Amino acid sequence: MTRDLRAAVSDVMPGVRADLEDLVRIQSVSADPARAHEVRRSAEATAALFRGAGLDVEILSADGGMPAVLARKPAPPGAPTVLLYAHHDVQPEG
Repeated sequence: MTRDLRAAVSDVMPGVRADLEDLVRIQSVSADPARAHEVRRSAEATAALFRGAGLDVEILSADGGMPAVLARKPAPPGAPTVLLYAHHDVQPEG
């Protein structure tokens, strides 16, 4: 089974890396109001990746706040669940 898992990870790693490279190229510096549109673009790109993985996705925005991506994939009854939390924005250069 370990070999199967390693093979599966190895098979998807090039695509995962390419997706990550695409995301970090987006200049989504949330501390810079001039880049708010880039933060929105980052949220849309992140949402698209989740949708591609079969998750239900919402982009949430509070007045004056930056967009948050909420993605769900309900577990079967009785199965354990996982919560992941991460940022889709980036830090400024330098």
